[in-house]
Amino acid sequence: MANLTTFRGWVDQPDGRGTFDIIWSSFLTIFLCTWTCLHLNVPAPKEGIWWPIFRKFKWMVFTIFAPEFLLGLAAGQRLNARRTTDNLHAMGFTTWTSRHSFYANMGGFVLQPRESTPFPIHGIHLVWLIKEGYLTLPEITEEEIADKSKANLLNKSIVCLQTGWFVVQCLGRWHQKVPLTTLELATITYVWCTWGIYANWLKKPLDVESPTVLKIQFSTADILTKAGPAASKPYRYTPLDFVWDWHVSWTTDVQPHLHFRVDPRKRPLPRILNDGFPWIDRATELVNISFMITFYGAIHMFGWNFIFPTAIEKTLWRVSALVVMCTVAVFVIWELGWGVIRAWHLLYINKRPIRLKSTYYVWANKVEKIPGVNGLPIHDEQFDANVITGWHLIFMIPLGVLYVLSRLYVMGEALASLRALPSETFQDVDWTRYIPHS
Repeated sequence: MANLTTFRGWVDQPDGRGTFDIIWSSFLTIFLCTWTCLHLNVPAPKEGIWWPIFRKFKWMVFTIFAPEFLLGLAAGQRLNARRTTDNLHAMGFTTWTSRHSFYANMGGFVLQPRESTPFPIHGIHLVWLIKEGYLTLPEITEEEIADKSKANLLNKSIVCLQTGWFVVQCLGRWHQKVPLTTLELATITYVWCTWGIYANWLKKPLDVESPTVLKIQFSTADILTKAGPAASKPYRYTPLDFVWDWHVSWTTDVQPHLHFRVDPRKRPLPRILNDGFPWIDRATELVNISFMITFYGAIHMFGWNFIFPTAIEKTLWRVSALVVMCTVAVFVIWELGWGVIRAWHLLYINKRPIRLKSTYYVWANKVEKIPGVNGLPIHDEQFDANVITGWHLIFMIPLGVLYVLSRLYVMGEALASLRALPSETFQDVDWTRYIPHS
């Protein structure tokens, strides 16, 4: 049977819906999703106004290409904040909240040792400094942190309502069997990720311009000397690396292997980097974030039977949608598998029995629960640097290239398909059908 679908090119804005309406509503929603959701860490001192804005613009571009990775990053940061809060509550500081922990983990506190270079500290460093008696709990209230933030719950609620209305319109078109464009379908994926990002960063301050300085009466040399052999190695990021040497970061751990320029070069690091890979060590959280990210890829599959200008474009969309969904799932499985292999290796070199419970404790960074470890961390830097990072690159580079090509096609086709849309696409949703009539 011949295809009777009528295609139309650019349609001027009539009394109802035109091509410009589709582009404007989609682009506005994407901007709201990729700019307002960015809760970046505190900038370095004396960076001025423009560097933080430029950095946020770069992250917006990155989010446009891969919003699901920002969702994973936000989930990891929320878990980090929970760890910091739990540790301080266990020490008796029950007034400490998750907002405090977010503020600490994003570089909100800068340590100023006596006659030493100041440097930012993470929440884990803060806990250690308090335990060792170098600091008391910072006297900053939740209201003072909220005052430093450039957004509150009302601002975020307005963005969620605006993006939610876009989704409602798309659902109305689907329910009334009115065609939806691939651009609108792609926009829904951003809305899905933005809602997840907002949920994870609900307590994280937005666009904090300057940190809180914590002065102590000890020098950096005093701290390192008292720490003993554990602090004898040269540090990579800050003098407190022996307490916790940060997460694996794209900037500091991946770019050197790719021979990219690594910034910032200053040591100690003047700010906490934004691109630390998340470490999700709770099974329920791993399941939740895996579902959120995989469903992001699956949303593209709803365009499987969309009407495209040509048959080849329809086939390429289907293939690309499958690749986007599957690469995300493969990435999650791959990361989980390497975490288990690393745990087995660390148990082996430390002559510990490889059991399910011990494997989980190492994977979840809870090695103090393994009998006989006495709270000491189990770590093999050479294995992490050469084996884990090396095999990651060997596997991730081709997977990443495949993902990028598919993602670029999906983004390009979302725009290219606007040149020839079914005429029914320009019909408005008949909202009166949902109003009860007597």
